[in-house]
Amino acid sequence: MLLLSGCGADPRQVLESMAHAYRTAEHYCDDARVVVRHTRAGSTTESTQPFRIAFSRPDRLRVEAYDARVVGDGAALFAAVGGVPGQVLVEPLRSPLDMDQLFADDVVRGTLTEGEAGCPPQLPLLLADDTLDVILADAEADPQIVGTEVVDGRRCHRMAVAKAEGLLELWIDCESALVRRMRVPTAAYADEASREAGAPVGISVDVEFVSAAFAPAAAEAFAFEVPPRAAQVSRLEPLERPRPPHPLLGKPATLPALAPADGISPEAAVTAGGPMVLEFFFDGCSPATKTMPEVAAGIAAFTRDGRGQPATSPPRHFAVSLDPAELTTAEIRKRLAEFGGVGTLVRDTDAAAARALGLESFPAIVIIAGDGTVADVIVGERPQIAADVAETLAALGRGDSTMGLVQSRHRRRLDEYRRRLAVAASGNDDRGVPKPSIAPQRQPDRFKLRPAWRAAVTMPGNLVCLDATRGSAEVRIVVLDGWRTVVELDADGVELGRHELDLPPDAAVTFLRSAGAADGRRWWLGGSRGGRQVFFLDDAFRIRAAYPADASATASILTAELADLDGDGTPEAVVGFTAPRGVEVVSLDGTLRWSDVRADATGDLAAAGPGGGVLFVTTTGRLGHASPTGATSGQPAATDRTFAAILAGPVAGDGGWAIAGLTTRDPDGQALVGLDPRSLDVLSDLPIAGGSTITGPLEPLAWADLLGTSRRQWLVAAADGSVTVAWADGRIVDRYCHGRPLAGIGGYRRGDRGHLVLATASGIEALAIDDVALD
Repeated sequence: MLLLSGCGADPRQVLESMAHAYRTAEHYCDDARVVVRHTRAGSTTESTQPFRIAFSRPDRLRVEAYDARVVGDGAALFAAVGGVPGQVLVEPLRSPLDMDQLFADDVVRGTLTEGEAGCPPQLPLLLADDTLDVILADAEADPQIVGTEVVDGRRCHRMAVAKAEGLLELWIDCESALVRRMRVPTAAYADEASREAGAPVGISVDVEFVSAAFAPAAAEAFAFEVPPRAAQVSRLEPLERPRPPHPLLGKPATLPALAPADGISPEAAVTAGGPMVLEFFFDGCSPATKTMPEVAAGIAAFTRDGRGQPATSPPRHFAVSLDPAELTTAEIRKRLAEFGGVGTLVRDTDAAAARALGLESFPAIVIIAGDGTVADVIVGERPQIAADVAETLAALGRGDSTMGLVQSRHRRRLDEYRRRLAVAASGNDDRGVPKPSIAPQRQPDRFKLRPAWRAAVTMPGNLVCLDATRGSAEVRIVVLDGWRTVVELDADGVELGRHELDLPPDAAVTFLRSAGAADGRRWWLGGSRGGRQVFFLDDAFRIRAAYPADASATASILTAELADLDGDGTPEAVVGFTAPRGVEVVSLDGTLRWSDVRADATGDLAAAGPGGGVLFVTTTGRLGHASPTGATSGQPAATDRTFAAILAGPVAGDGGWAIAGLTTRDPDGQALVGLDPRSLDVLSDLPIAGGSTITGPLEPLAWADLLGTSRRQWLVAAADGSVTVAWADGRIVDRYCHGRPLAGIGGYRRGDRGHLVLATASGIEALAIDDVALD
């Protein structure tokens, strides 16, 4: 047994003994948890997340932390993450297991390291040799022993390490050198939250290493049973629809004057002739670390022959910084080098060139032909960038038009996307795709958004906002926290309740629906895309029924809705399945009312208002309609369009119902299409900026009363982190870029002020609407 000295012990020696004990331990297990407490206006909310580790050297590991589950069984490494349902990462395990292999997947690494407490410290302590150096690398002073305290009946040294972001504290067992408790630095986070809230906010993040021991775990801890319908993949990624060809393709590129940092400007290069490559980026544009080396590789492939020898002159290559003038050129040049960029640096401080080229998401690559026309536009991160750049440059070198090339490339990828979407819906997805690019944060023009409150929800997802427009006397924001927890917040972001759903072991909830009944009770419906059942919940979030009763049914659920279809005062569930089940309408007790197999695989659906029946969208983008009793009512007029999502709500003037669909169209991207509630004719067609239609857990369409007018507004989330606000008649109100990926959207009105509610990886935040200046 390792014995540490008492209060007079040397702090460095205590830390070194701790690191040595973990690194040489043959076994380790705990039942650890992260406890996050937020205090505001005298009220404290608390949330808890798992942080459990089991380990047997050299290659058996189990991690349950935040929304991730990782298992190494000695032969293979398995990982499942809540944000990517229906997929399990499976890779051969190289023994001995190390941190590089554990964090090789981007999603696993992000999930395990970006939570409130950061990476579970047990992992580097057990698997890495430099953990102590990492702990002390950014310390502002030598570590200190500030006392001896008892934790879980064990006498511990209380260690303190001062860091720029606050004080890191560790309670280290005096006998075993096990870490019994850790308090994460939160001073900087609390200061930021206080500034956003306009009032003091206290935040503490503690890790309680319950039952920690250098002892073997049960053998079953290292077993991972892949669900029979889960996709086994080598990379965890949600699906993203391919971006259509850019609308400026083949048109003249009009470039404003840019500030050359390295002696030459792009507009001069256009005049000189020859192809040109522009890479747009900014300081915080992390995907550029992957896209910039790809662009360089594509240019290199174009300029060399099959033997690697120079074959043609390289194109002019510019790295266009969108950073404001306050950031120095030296700082930008340093960041460009860190990104792996090799282009000539120029500055577009007011984004004039980006706007002229119709760019709103970054990183973005624009290839301009020798005649000054746009030859190709590539937005975001994806694996084929190097090949696409080389292919487009080669076409220009041959004197070919790139219009057909780019359109053909898009059609191939769209077909592949649809194939993979159908495979994912059936639970057999076979590989991953790139992440969307994120636009820099930008305020709307016709109104301003100011931070109203921020709530600590560890793994936020889709949300429902209840206010007077939805028949609720009090404002309630109901948000998913991970797969199995529902959190209720009030209009100030104060937590009203946290409900652990009593779901079957393999079930998850990634969407919620709500509807009131004539007797005053409110009902909820929860389910997940790719799941086997939906769950009927009362207003206390107790499960009252499940449908189908048999969770082993062959068809998967893709979507669901809760609405009073027949006008009897009691809502019914409308459930969309994969083929061959289509759409099924179910009573609150789980009894089937009617079904419509014409719907085939149903990707989305909506109740079309009182007496309006059901609208459904198949996974191939076809729009269909059924009456409240299930009778066919003919093909809607909009069936020549490819739909991705559909929503109905009392958005028109004086609470009249309206219908909106999110469609895709080539080459213009996606659009918000308004449909007549009676005839289903197309009434409006509004192009939506911000990237491809979202197909992950985020539901892209919502409605809310943000502006206090007789007409409510549609909210459309895009893959680049933006939200478009639009009227029911198809006119745009404005667009807000949040600067971060979105996990859920909604809105509510309290008194005379509207609030936009957004869920991101860091929590839930509400933005109050000020200075409204409508036409």
